[in-house]
Amino acid sequence: MSDFNDEDFNMDDFMNESNSDFEMKLEEYRDNMMALAIETNYKNIEVNGINEYHLRHLSVGQLVDLNETFKLMISHFEELEDYEKCATVLKQLTIVRDALSQKNVII
Repeated sequence: MSDFNDEDFNMDDFMNESNSDFEMKLEEYRDNMMALAIETNYKNIEVNGINEYHLRHLSVGQLVDLNETFKLMISHFEELEDYEKCATVLKQLTIVRDALSQKNVII
């Protein structure tokens, strides 16, 4: 016979532990998906670069979003100390910033 009785079980503690584990796994999943997206974008940039003609036709908002995406990518690669990838993305970021400056937007 088991020594367990209902008084030993605390539902609130159980739920908090379950939520904590779930949140940790969710955060890990989100981080993995972000890393995968960054690596996929990097491969596309490495192969194709950024088309300057296409950039000229993006809205200011789209260019600002692209600028932020590249900054996030650089930060990710800095954390990994993958400075070669940082340099590749930085070259493309410079092109995006040039397109923004042509639209009189200062970042």
